[in-house]
Amino acid sequence: MTPALMNPTLIKSGDHVIIRMPSNNAKIVCIKENTTISLGKFGSFKANELIGTTFGHTYEIERGGSIKPHKQSSFDNADITEANNREINDDPNSQKLSFEEIEKLKIQSLSGDVSAQDIINSLTENNESFAKKTEFSKSKYIKRKQRKFMKSFLPLETTVYNLCDYFFTVNPSKIRGIRIDTLSQMLSLANVYSSARVLAVDDGQGLVIASLLSRISNDGMVFGVHDGDVHNYDILRYTNFSVDTKDQLQTLSWSKLYHKMEPFTEVLAEDASEQDKTGRERRLRGHTKLSNTLDNLNRGNFDALVISTNYNAKSVVERLIPYLGGSRMLVVYDQSKETLVELFAWLRESPSFVNVQMTESWLREYQVLPSRTHPLMNTSGGGGFLVSAIYLAPTQETTASSTANNDVSAQQESSN
Repeated sequence: MTPALMNPTLIKSGDHVIIRMPSNNAKIVCIKENTTISLGKFGSFKANELIGTTFGHTYEIERGGSIKPHKQSSFDNADITEANNREINDDPNSQKLSFEEIEKLKIQSLSGDVSAQDIINSLTENNESFAKKTEFSKSKYIKRKQRKFMKSFLPLETTVYNLCDYFFTVNPSKIRGIRIDTLSQMLSLANVYSSARVLAVDDGQGLVIASLLSRISNDGMVFGVHDGDVHNYDILRYTNFSVDTKDQLQTLSWSKLYHKMEPFTEVLAEDASEQDKTGRERRLRGHTKLSNTLDNLNRGNFDALVISTNYNAKSVVERLIPYLGGSRMLVVYDQSKETLVELFAWLRESPSFVNVQMTESWLREYQVLPSRTHPLMNTSGGGGFLVSAIYLAPTQETTASSTANNDVSAQQESSN
């Protein structure tokens, strides 16, 4: 019996897509029918042209806003020859085309009268030193010109990996500087599986929450604790998750953590207006939702506690650790080591935790090509730090102490 072939992921109307341009710059766009997507100097195309196509294929923009599949030039198999760059001088006069002629070609390219490949061919044909270059140098020269003139793009699916890589490059402060290798370690250390119930604090606009949701199924749940009345998990809107997946997320404000629910006793007058009835139904739904959310939280025994917070990490752990099940993982992320030192020392001294570790990963990208394998010269300075530990099953004495501390905190909040 042969396994069934998986259908490629198709781009649908309403999907968010990461568009990577020849310059390696990227932008996130929402694909809506009968709209035009502009890529600046790389041209514009009609969104309808992209609907129904697959992610991961390179497309070239043609005149009129249509697109066609484009095979990227590959120089991976460039031959090693006896040619060298010894006699080549960095002389701008080696290019026979004048600045005005090149600018004219650019304008014609924007209007669609001249293709990008025609411009590159003109530049190489009129470059006196091009023929003397090695095959490797020729490939680098042409790739530089392609990044500058090619009117093509690569649509990428908004997976957690791609979103983390995108925001780490474009706006790292939005995701609190978490790098993709650090995020993968968080998920691995937390042991997030399909039916897991995960308690999380994510002040990085939802990247950690989105990554947790991508790991669970309908049997699992992610419970997020956040600031304010409404969470700010902005990155969730880019993920293209199904409605069922988003239903696996429950959220609660810090201010409601120790809230005591009272029965809903609001009674309307006999002559109540339709607006009053609608308002009562809305408040009843909110009361029921909050009650169910608190019931889920107070059940405790969460399978993991994952934290990425702007607050003091130790105080957050102290508040939420009573809800974590025994022999489960605690994972805390922060951009700097200094903010985790207090938590790390406290966990090491506590008898409730074992295998306490503080780690930092180091990531470097390599170019892997025949005869040209080497590390890339530019790399990120850091991707953040992780503190992880196994929480032991609490004893009755510990549970009673935690409950008493929570009651004291609740009383203090109510008095304030």
